Amino acid sequence: MGVSKYAYVYARTRARMSELMDERRLRELVDTRSEDFLSSLMDTAAYKDKLTKAALVGVEARKIEKTLKEDLIDQYLMVIKSTEGAGAIRDVFVEFLRRLEVKNLKAVIRAKAAEVHGTGTETGTGTSTAEAPMFFPVEDFFKRRISRLIEADSIENVIKQSENPYKRVLEDALPEYEKSKRVLVLENALDEEISAAVREKVERLSGADKEIARKIVGTEFDLANLMILLRCKSEGIAEAEIRRYLLPDGFSFDFYPDVGAMNDSISAENVSSAVQLMPASAYKEVLTGALSSYEAEKSLVPLENALSQYFFATIKSILRGCPINIGTIIGFLYLKEIEIRNLCTIAVCKENEIPAEETMKMVML
Repeated sequence: MGVSKYAYVYARTRARMSELMDERRLRELVDTRSEDFLSSLMDTAAYKDKLTKAALVGVEARKIEKTLKEDLIDQYLMVIKSTEGAGAIRDVFVEFLRRLEVKNLKAVIRAKAAEVHGTGTETGTGTSTAEAPMFFPVEDFFKRRISRLIEADSIENVIKQSENPYKRVLEDALPEYEKSKRVLVLENALDEEISAAVREKVERLSGADKEIARKIVGTEFDLANLMILLRCKSEGIAEAEIRRYLLPDGFSFDFYPDVGAMNDSISAENVSSAVQLMPASAYKEVLTGALSSYEAEKSLVPLENALSQYFFATIKSILRGCPINIGTIIGFLYLKEIEIRNLCTIAVCKENEIPAEETMKMVML
C-alpha cells in the first residue's frame, strides 16, 4: 500500500493518536481522589462525550469499562472502514479486531470453569472471572453472539452452541479438556486458531508493511508463549504437555526441541528456574527484573505485567516518528487497547479504594 493510499487512514489515526493520554495524565488519574475520578476522566477529550451519554454516577467500574470498550471498538471500526478497498491491509485489521472476539469467548469459558470448580481465574487486574465477563462489543460486526453463551450450563454446551471458526477447534480440543479439566487446553486451541489467521493475513502484505507487522505480531506471539510456559510451570504441568500448548509462531526464538533455545526453560522445575534458564534476551532481562515480586506475591501477575510493559515499549519504539506505514496504525490500536486497560484498572482500584501506590504497580507507562 503506497504512501498516497495511506493518507486518509493515516491522517485519521494521527488525529486520534494525539488524544492518547501521556504518563503525566495517567498519574494524575491514579492520584486523584475516588470521588473526583469520574469528573477527572470526563475532562478528557477522547472520552467526555461517551461518558456523558452513559450517565454514570460516581466510580461505577463496570459501566466505565463498558463505555471505554465501546470507544476502543469505534477506533477499530474507523480503521477498518478507512481501509476499505485496500485488500490485504483491511484484512489484517479485521483479524486484529477478531482477537477481541476470541478474548470474549475465553472469558465465557473461564466463567463456566469458575462455576464448575468454584474458583476464579487470576487476571492482570486482579479480578476473578467468576464475575460476569465484560465483553468487547464486537457482535454487530462479526454477527456471532458470543455473549449468549454465558447462559449455557456447562463448558460442553458453550462449545456445542459456538459457531465456526471456534466450534471446530474447541470440539477438537474437548477430549483433552475432559481428560485434564484444564481450561488452558481450550484457551490454547483458540489462541492457535487466531494466531494462525493473523499470521496468514500478515504474510499477504508486501514490503515494509510485512516486515513491520511481522515484528509486532511475532513479538506478541513470543510473549504469549512465555506466559503459557510460566503458567504451565506454576501449575506443575509436565514438559511434554507444555510443548503441546505452545504457539507455533514467534519472532525472537522458537520453543521446539530441534532448535534447543528454550529446552532448559521448558524442562525447569518451577517458574523461577524457567526464567533463569532462558537464553539471553530482552525477554529474560524483563522477567528476571520481576522475579522478586513474583516470589514475594506467589502470583504470575508481576511477570505478566512486566511482559506487557515490554510490549508497550516495543510499540512506542515502532511509533517513533510516526512513519507512514502499517506500523503506525497497528501501534495506535495497541496503544489504545493499553490505555483502555489502564483506565479500567484504575477505575476498579478507585471503586475498591486501593491506594495509589498499589494501583501504579498495575498501570503501564
